[in-house]
Amino acid sequence: MVLGLFTTAAALAPSFGWAFGSFFFAGLGYSFLNPASTKGVMAWFYRDERTTAMGIKQTGVPAGGVLAALLGPALVLWVGWRGALAGFGAMNFLFGFLFWALWRDPREERDNPDASPRVAEKVRDRLGVRRLLNVSLGTALITFLPLYLKEAMGLSAYWASRALALTQAGAMIGRIGWGVVSDRLFKGRRKVVLILVGALSAVITLLLSLMPGGTGIAIIAPLIFVAGICMVGYQGVSYALIGEIAGKARTGAAMGFVISVNSIGAIFGTPLFGYLVDATGSYSVAWQALGGAVLIGIVGLGVFLKEPHGERLAAVP
Repeated sequence: MVLGLFTTAAALAPSFGWAFGSFFFAGLGYSFLNPASTKGVMAWFYRDERTTAMGIKQTGVPAGGVLAALLGPALVLWVGWRGALAGFGAMNFLFGFLFWALWRDPREERDNPDASPRVAEKVRDRLGVRRLLNVSLGTALITFLPLYLKEAMGLSAYWASRALALTQAGAMIGRIGWGVVSDRLFKGRRKVVLILVGALSAVITLLLSLMPGGTGIAIIAPLIFVAGICMVGYQGVSYALIGEIAGKARTGAAMGFVISVNSIGAIFGTPLFGYLVDATGSYSVAWQALGGAVLIGIVGLGVFLKEPHGERLAAVP
């Protein structure tokens, strides 16, 4: 509701300072979403269905991205950017209110090995900062496709927005699909799925770096669709693993920490990517650097992160 309220306030901004402050507080409101919702999934679902549920939860972001990419330009032309932004803010407020009104806590804990503070204290040493950093650094990917498609491939703003919608559609499929793969095909294992996603993402960035300028949309579309599945669609598995490492009693704090680390990576990574593009006059080196960072991340994930055993997490009776 805070996100929706301050997004609407930004639509009324008479100055840059007003808009900046509104978006700052909107960001604060958004920061509550993933820790709280991830903790809810940890409480409500058994381990062998948790990642699928987490993926379904996470489809809200790309689903909103698809709608915004498809409807946003037309809505701006119809009611102006202020009206469009206010409308999106009102939608956020409404759905936040509905979630608050309809949410019910589970009657009993489904997995309770660390439900009590005393047990949580016993596993504190095994759930330290270093393990959570391995997760966040191993799965933090930044997507730069829209600007790349517009500047390097020569797509119009219209087709770039449609391509972005396609990428977000891939992300929706990936967030559910990778969850099913983790829960069913790999019997609840998360680490191997994240390594697989990371390897595929590295291949995708390499292919993007080799794509010649002016490549047609028919060739680009399948690649960016798969990029959405992998580079944006991994979060359900990642968040489930973070929650299982931290334990349900500390999922909210762990998610807050990891998202903060990811945000720091985005703050520094985005300008670095742009600098590489500007310095080289091409996106190729930037994509290759991103692919290299992904490879380093998955190697670190494979070597340093020890996935929790099902016995300690036993949510399945």
